[in-house]
Amino acid sequence: MDKMMNNPWFLRIIALVLAILLFVSVKSDIENTNMNASVKSVELRDVPVEVYYDDDSLVVSGVPKTVSVNIEGPSTLVSSAKVMKDYKVFVDLRKLTIGEHKVAISTENFSDKLKVRTDPVYVNVVIEERISQEFRVDPDMNESLLAENHIVKSYEVEPKVVTITGAKSVIKSIGYVKATIEGEQGINKSFEQEARVRVLDKDLNKLDVSIEPKTVQVRVKVEEYSKEVPISLMEKGTPKQGVTINKLSTNVQNIRLYGPRALVDKIEKFVVDVDVSKIEDAGDFEVRLAVPDGVTKMSLDKIKVVGDVTPAPEIEPPVDEDAVSDVSEKSFEHVAVEVRGLPDQLESVFQSPTDGLVSVTAKGTPEALDKINSNNIALYVEAQNAEIGENSLSIKMDAPSNVEWEMSASEVKLTVKEV
Repeated sequence: MDKMMNNPWFLRIIALVLAILLFVSVKSDIENTNMNASVKSVELRDVPVEVYYDDDSLVVSGVPKTVSVNIEGPSTLVSSAKVMKDYKVFVDLRKLTIGEHKVAISTENFSDKLKVRTDPVYVNVVIEERISQEFRVDPDMNESLLAENHIVKSYEVEPKVVTITGAKSVIKSIGYVKATIEGEQGINKSFEQEARVRVLDKDLNKLDVSIEPKTVQVRVKVEEYSKEVPISLMEKGTPKQGVTINKLSTNVQNIRLYGPRALVDKIEKFVVDVDVSKIEDAGDFEVRLAVPDGVTKMSLDKIKVVGDVTPAPEIEPPVDEDAVSDVSEKSFEHVAVEVRGLPDQLESVFQSPTDGLVSVTAKGTPEALDKINSNNIALYVEAQNAEIGENSLSIKMDAPSNVEWEMSASEVKLTVKEV
């Protein structure tokens, strides 16, 4: 050892090594001093927060979408982190159970030489079960957009239901599922549009849920304001001499009137004037309806009126005495009166004549009477407008017209009842 220490080359090598170590140490101290001398602090704003959890079966609330991150350290590292943006901010909830939790916001890919702090540091999160449920969609339209004197007659929504997915507590708080209908002022006709679906709670606050589908097709039927009023028949004029108007009726009970609300609402009934001066015998006839002032249109323009009428008695022509000797009579007993036109759900029972049997006498020349038998005679009453209860109906006849006919009764009384 002493021999080596006395060797000048050994001493030279030792001196060189010591010089190198001294140089490296001094250089490192200088660099550290320079770096410490340029410490920098920066706030990174609106940094997205990633959330790790089972998003197929769970819903998480309480995690902010972005946070601020404060970083402090050597200026070169701070600047690099700010420019490169290869860092990550996240919340890992994969090991947590359903319920409320206070968790820290974590960071990744920042240099160990940087001091990193998020704002906020902790967040309170709620983990809930994710459920799906179907809800009916109700149309939502501001009807003040309608033109004057127009109303919405009906809405049709397709599809009628949507599937809403979200946290169990949120689904339970759903109060309304609305399809918002948009339009411009002055809507006066029916239209169809695609409408966005909104989900609200009972206080009309929008809820954060997933909707499938997000839009629905809505058909809106718009028409002019209208009102249905009863029809009332009013006799007008004077019947012809000898004609008796027993009753006028119609099977049309109501009519719909269209027009301005203020005018239409004042109409309590629709009066139809029937000119009885033109009625000669029983039967039905059409009456054209007059449009009231201010009414723009009506659901009907005419109705059928049925008249229960006793016609004027026939005036017998003067008797030709020379021809009397050539007139003969032929009688037919127990001729049945047929009830025609009675609805299937009703049946009738004769009160008089008994069993609906009438005697008929024909007067004419012997030659004409010889050609007539009971098969040539048909007696009937028209009962299509008969009412439940007792009815008096005039007897009508189908028979040869080359002779005169007399019946033992001119009308029948029958009782109509339900089958």
